[in-house]
Amino acid sequence: MSNVASVISGITRSLAPFIESAPDRPPAVTGSAVPGRDISTRTGMPRRYRAQWERPTDAVWEDLFSGIMGRIRDGGIIALIGQRGTGKTRMAAEAMRDFAREHGDYTTAMGLFLRIRASYARNSDESEKEIVTSMTKTRLLVLDEVQERGNTAWEDRLLTHILDSRYGAMSPTILIANLTESALVNCLGDSIISRLEETGGIIEISGPSHRTQP
Repeated sequence: MSNVASVISGITRSLAPFIESAPDRPPAVTGSAVPGRDISTRTGMPRRYRAQWERPTDAVWEDLFSGIMGRIRDGGIIALIGQRGTGKTRMAAEAMRDFAREHGDYTTAMGLFLRIRASYARNSDESEKEIVTSMTKTRLLVLDEVQERGNTAWEDRLLTHILDSRYGAMSPTILIANLTESALVNCLGDSIISRLEETGGIIEISGPSHRTQP
């Protein structure tokens, strides 16, 4: 019996590396991107961010990304803020790659509202209700350029409805804005901010702009 146990133990140890890399195991949160993990075009993620990407390996980036992924898995609403070009959209894209690369949705705030307005046309292929439902039901919603909107009562109601629905369903959301924390609070209003602070929080992505580096 002891010989049989010894053989089984040896086989288990030899198979460990293959078990760890089996496709039904979730990918590691940090480290370099895994081949074959492009984000689906149906998500609306811009082409620049869809292809696999060599992630930074420094502790600051990895700790930040790990913290974001933890909040996403808990169904939180997160706001990534900071100056332009600091990597906010890239961070959100990598979160979608790990969490919902086939069944997430990316849109800018302006793009969302223009799409809804277009649905009012008589020959539209989709209705306002269908668009709002898709935004509330998607596995991960990334809403970029939150500051680029009219801040009208109509927009505020729609945005609050979508985020409140996702909050109730514990469906994760990433908001992205080129704003300071105080400006974001003024932009989104107390209702959204209270849900955001409860479930995910505001995270500032700082540093020099990657777009101006040689």
